Amino acid sequence: MRLNRRASLAVVSGIGLVLTGVLLFDVYEDWAVQGNALVTTVVENALPFALLVGLFYSMWQLRGEDDAFVGLVTKWTVAGVVTMGGLTAWVVGIQVVQNELKPAIIVLQTTVVGAAAGLLVGQRTATVERARDEAEREKARFQSLFENDPAGIAALRLDGGRDDGDRLVVESANPRFESLFAPSSGGTLGEAVPGLDASVVATLRERVSDDARFTTEATLETEDGRRHFVVELVPFDEGAVEGTRSYAIFQDVTDLKEAEGELERTVEQLERSNEQLQQFAYVASHDLQEPLRMVSSYVDLLASEYGDELDDEADEYIEFAVDGAQRMQAMIDDLLQYSRVHTQGEAFEETDTEAVLERVLRDLELLLSETDATVTYDDLPSVVADENQLGQLLQNLVSNAVEHADDGDPPTVHVGGEERADGVVLSIADDGPGIPPDQQEKVFELFEQSSRDDDGTGIGLAICQRIVNRHEGDIWIESDEGEGTTFYVRFPDRSPQQSNPRGRKD
Repeated sequence: MRLNRRASLAVVSGIGLVLTGVLLFDVYEDWAVQGNALVTTVVENALPFALLVGLFYSMWQLRGEDDAFVGLVTKWTVAGVVTMGGLTAWVVGIQVVQNELKPAIIVLQTTVVGAAAGLLVGQRTATVERARDEAEREKARFQSLFENDPAGIAALRLDGGRDDGDRLVVESANPRFESLFAPSSGGTLGEAVPGLDASVVATLRERVSDDARFTTEATLETEDGRRHFVVELVPFDEGAVEGTRSYAIFQDVTDLKEAEGELERTVEQLERSNEQLQQFAYVASHDLQEPLRMVSSYVDLLASEYGDELDDEADEYIEFAVDGAQRMQAMIDDLLQYSRVHTQGEAFEETDTEAVLERVLRDLELLLSETDATVTYDDLPSVVADENQLGQLLQNLVSNAVEHADDGDPPTVHVGGEERADGVVLSIADDGPGIPPDQQEKVFELFEQSSRDDDGTGIGLAICQRIVNRHEGDIWIESDEGEGTTFYVRFPDRSPQQSNPRGRKD
């Protein structure tokens, strides 16, 4: 059981008084009974008296210490008295039984105990000194961190309890806090940071009282102007300190907030611009359909009505006009598909890639038959994707591979797929002339064509890139000129519920 400070001091005082009484009795006996000179008796006991003076002085200093400190000192004092007294009593008792007193043995035994006690006290003192040095170093490091932290930090003390109004006293603050708010010495947090909302101060007071962490945000007027802060409350966690204390950390996030706001505005502008561009492409494509149909109709009518009256050169001109109208129609159709990738996308679902490819090959049956192409494929892994757009992607890549085969040789296309750590990768390989390295990135741009393109619109691969972007995947080419081309498409791992917010469904 731990004694309180008063009881511990009473025990030590009792020991001191008993030892003082024994010494005074010894002086009296030597002087009054045995007739020794008083000066000789006093000199004989001078050292014990000096030690007793030191004992009472130490007890006087213990009055201001806490219970735990005084109790520990009392414990070691009692242990020393019991050990030394017990040893002396043991040695003297044995010599009395033997009818022979040996002062040298008494001194020797006392010296052994003194050596052991000195070793123990020295070891504990050295340990305390080392711990104190480490604590000083930690304190210096903490002080350096406290003073140089870019955040404003204030040490708070709850003065009077949570129901005593705003009594969060600012005990100390680092230079950054002082430069932001210029607090007065010993003032409250509400006085140091007048812009801090009263409800926030009340919450901080409650959290300090509960030794709890707390984080909030605040916009405050400072010496540097209006700033945004993340305010974090961190308890001291010092149970032995009277009252409750915490650190209030004011992290200036003004630049981050402004950057976030600027980014949000930029994203909104880009979204509006993208929507406007998509709408423009959609409307423009629709508006072009009618005059194009009119041109095609009149050219067909001219050919049918006056074909017999026109010479070969006129027939050639008509053929050029029909071919141009067909190419324009194909380009308009591709533009419509390009503009609809984000606006008319479906939800991402677990999709059977092999079944989608088989459907695509049925749709391309006429092209494959005309070119005598061979398309093979492995067992393909399923992907989480928009099924219709996956089909469009595969159709564009397979038809691109078939249409760009070497002249004179039936094209061969192989579709593969594998599961990797970062998702599913599909590959579409052909045996065509290949794509030069300097063109392998450009072919995915709108209206860009590689050197092996003859009459394409330059939109098909751009549609593929747009579809892959919506799925947050990657598309790339591996090709050596003259040795064929392989297109790779990576679909990232995702759950079926996840869908691009730009799609029509969530």
